[in-house]
Amino acid sequence: SRHADYGLERPALGHLLTAARRGMARAQARCETRDTRVPLPAEAVARVLSHTLSTLPTLQADVGCVGAAEFLRRRYAFVLGFVFMGRSDTSIGLRAEDHGIDDDFIWLRISEKMRRGWAFRRVVRIPLHPTHSHGHASLLPQLGLLGRAFLDARERRCAGRKQPEWLFQLPGEARPVTRHMAAWVTTTLTEEGISAPAGFAYLGHSLRSGGSSAAEAIGVPRFRGNWLGGWSQSGKTRELHYMDPSVLPSRAAYGLLGWLLDGTYEAELPAWTQQRGAVDSTDVGEPTAA
Repeated sequence: SRHADYGLERPALGHLLTAARRGMARAQARCETRDTRVPLPAEAVARVLSHTLSTLPTLQADVGCVGAAEFLRRRYAFVLGFVFMGRSDTSIGLRAEDHGIDDDFIWLRISEKMRRGWAFRRVVRIPLHPTHSHGHASLLPQLGLLGRAFLDARERRCAGRKQPEWLFQLPGEARPVTRHMAAWVTTTLTEEGISAPAGFAYLGHSLRSGGSSAAEAIGVPRFRGNWLGGWSQSGKTRELHYMDPSVLPSRAAYGLLGWLLDGTYEAELPAWTQQRGAVDSTDVGEPTAA
């Protein structure tokens, strides 16, 4: 995993290694072994969003606040990862050109299920205007406020320098990798005093499984959830590992994911992109309307 974080080839691959890892997964473990796929409740994500927005007047008033960009970055990555059911590695791997916020939408260029070294990439736009889903107000307008605040703080940090290539990269930093996302999640949860049940842990994967479980709980069509999160429509990975039946419908789930339930989003036609090698020329720059 460390090799992959730095963009290097993995030093050991193959059936033997995979079988050994699976076979020994729980053979020797401490009693306090923690499950990394405990879903994060939508209520916790809504709490992070609300508390972050409450700090904006102070952060914006203190123009010289050095930590503002870092604080807003980890909070925005946290909530955005839940809403789009993103993996930690794909969330942290977003380029600046893969994301934008305009008057009406947040848009994100997502990768769909890979096909023999190629993948579909398409832009999905989710609405920022006030809407309701099953009587519950959308939280996306608040997400838009947080996203704009982060982008503004990031631009101030640039101070005339070239914008970094990666969305969650700040000037003077190397490209962020998966362990950085894990650290941001841990820090955010600690700051909010949010902890998992005894014997478990909320980690980076908890955002993905939490979004998936909350979407299923409020009745988002299975095919639509699979599509957004990049799961196979015919496989059972999501059903077995990313959907917890103990997660029940909630006001926060409707507020964060009601757009997916009601279909109030826009999705462009996909572009093919090769997983290794040159990027498809049709997949660069700000998207145009479908």
